[in-house]
Amino acid sequence: MPDESTPTPEGFQAFVRDIMQVPGGAVPPGGVLGMVFRLANDLVIRDLRLIDGSLYTDCVYNLAASYLLKFAQDTTSSTPPGYWAKVREQLGMNSTTPGLIQSSSDNGTSQSWMIPDSLKNLSLADLDAMKNPYGQFYLSIMQQYGSVWGWA
Repeated sequence: MPDESTPTPEGFQAFVRDIMQVPGGAVPPGGVLGMVFRLANDLVIRDLRLIDGSLYTDCVYNLAASYLLKFAQDTTSSTPPGYWAKVREQLGMNSTTPGLIQSSSDNGTSQSWMIPDSLKNLSLADLDAMKNPYGQFYLSIMQQYGSVWGWA
């Protein structure tokens, strides 16, 4: 049985196949998978292993999946064609979100939201991660950890 407290490139490939359910013909080359895996592995705070090793691994795989959704490119041989572009479009990932709307109004109506402190200091990368379920999982765990996270 593999050690679930240590994320591996092979474990991430299984995550892409089994959890994300990316069709085999759309899986990007190993270089892209390796890049997003290494990036996530470097950014997820290692202290999570002290709480639960499998939680740490899940955070690495989910953050890597979020990056994969952002960075993966379709090729002429991808099947189905345009897979990554379609997924990004469905998730609303093709537009920049520079922040959260706190209030809006027109001549007759007005509406405002209270923005929680946990959302006030999100980076552009965090705002992008909020657009997909894998990034949301990662952010929800990291915000439970505290106000300063993401540094190894």
